[in-house]
Amino acid sequence: MSTRADRYLEREVISTLSAVLLLLLLVVLGGLMTDVLNKIARGRVPAGLLFSQIGLRIPEAIALLLPLASLLAVLLAYGRLYRDSEMAVLAASGYGPLSTVRPLLRIGLGLVAVQALLALYLAPLGRDVAATMIIETQRSVAVAGLSSGRFVELPGNAGVLYVSRVSEDAREVEEVMLARERDGHRLVLTARRGVLEVEGEGDEVVLKLLDGERVDGEPGKPDYRRIRFEEALIAIPRRIEGSGDDPWQARSLRALLADGGIEAMAELTRRMVQPLALLLLLLMAPVMAESTPRQPRYGRVVMAVLLYITYTNLTELARVWALTGLTPAWLGVWWVHVGFAAVVTSVWARALLDWRRGRRLLALAGVR
Repeated sequence: MSTRADRYLEREVISTLSAVLLLLLLVVLGGLMTDVLNKIARGRVPAGLLFSQIGLRIPEAIALLLPLASLLAVLLAYGRLYRDSEMAVLAASGYGPLSTVRPLLRIGLGLVAVQALLALYLAPLGRDVAATMIIETQRSVAVAGLSSGRFVELPGNAGVLYVSRVSEDAREVEEVMLARERDGHRLVLTARRGVLEVEGEGDEVVLKLLDGERVDGEPGKPDYRRIRFEEALIAIPRRIEGSGDDPWQARSLRALLADGGIEAMAELTRRMVQPLALLLLLLMAPVMAESTPRQPRYGRVVMAVLLYITYTNLTELARVWALTGLTPAWLGVWWVHVGFAAVVTSVWARALLDWRRGRRLLALAGVR
């Protein structure tokens, strides 16, 4: 049954969680934008997909931030109650440590459901849609990543291409230069204009150069050849090698279960343990929030961030060990969470023991 104190604590935690999650999300969005801009500069992502790529990565960002935001929200909300002596008043009214967990469990069930939805479905779906958009865009308009006045490194070590202007339909280009070097041999092609011929869904497209010049030879030697041509055909690989992200993170839950390999199971385990990690951190937070009124409010926040970083890094390290065979595949990353659950249990056992000892001393002193 929900008491007035429970509802009060729930409001405090939810309002703080909203503010903390929004602040962390703004910070992470800045990192996401930097990452996408870097991929655009390297030609892995078309420039027109900047905002869609960022938007599709937001569910993954929220799944990453929600456990940390929940931990910090409880620390800040409960820490303020300890600083203002409100927790002391609740404790004097018989509102013990386990009572402070009741509102967290109700909130936690909803957060665990949201985290499971994000980790198991929405985050991989966003990655998959983002990767599909990149591939489809590269196959259509900017097949080779072409844009006006920009040097583009072609995939497959096919050279560097520059065009001064691209037509609106992305089929014709002007002032073209292609530089390619293989086995010490350098080739430079220049042309006044060119035409992109896209046929089917093959691995290459054809750039037809018109009214141009070819210069080739070995650097440092005088025997360079210079040839004028009216028309030349250049095969350009489609840029469909992906954005550089881990492809397993874009696989759906059904695809991972159907695969059954060690990498698929490692990725599946990584997603499944995220709701468990959120719940364990949420249970750890009330004990970490205990403080005296004069104790600095934000000292525990640093400890909480370090705890979260250590916890997540150990989980990732355990996943890598399982993939490389250093630990048995059946063990996976579960030993990290079992160990952390044991830590949470021992911390709570000590807190309850101190609470009962304090209540006993108060009873001996005649305080009811």
